Amino acid sequence: MIKRICFILAILMLLALAAGCSFGSTATTTTQSAGVKQLRHAQLAEGWLVKHLEIDLENNISIMLTLAEGDEVEGFFYMEKGNGLNFQITGQSLIYESKPAGTGTGIITSDRFAFTASDGQGKAYTLKISAAGNGTTAASQATTTVFLEIIYPASSEIFVPMGTK
Repeated sequence: MIKRICFILAILMLLALAAGCSFGSTATTTTQSAGVKQLRHAQLAEGWLVKHLEIDLENNISIMLTLAEGDEVEGFFYMEKGNGLNFQITGQSLIYESKPAGTGTGIITSDRFAFTASDGQGKAYTLKISAAGNGTTAASQATTTVFLEIIYPASSEIFVPMGTK
């Protein structure tokens, strides 16, 4: 009986460690990568959903979508405040990366995107947004605010991380 209890306790401790729990420490410090505010989540038509997000970006954020073969996703983003963005979509490999428009500034402030899921790219797709210019000046360290719209199949799932301070 004691062996069984010890075995169960050992498994519970391993599960807690795998889940990111910390034993023996009363204070943890986490940094916020982004403050995400969901502005709207609605059904567009049968089988389609739209999600509007406002993101206060300090470093970067990764939004994950789980998709089936042939699922289509589209959307757009624009920078409301900040010094520029980097935007990528990846599956098993890079699918799309935003490039600066021909404005001569070399800064990405908005873009549209669309892609179709394929078995070759896997089931999980990541939209990664990061603040451009990680320099040391106060202007380059200012928070970047981004509006993001994603239109995706209702059969899919979207995972948006929660930041804490």
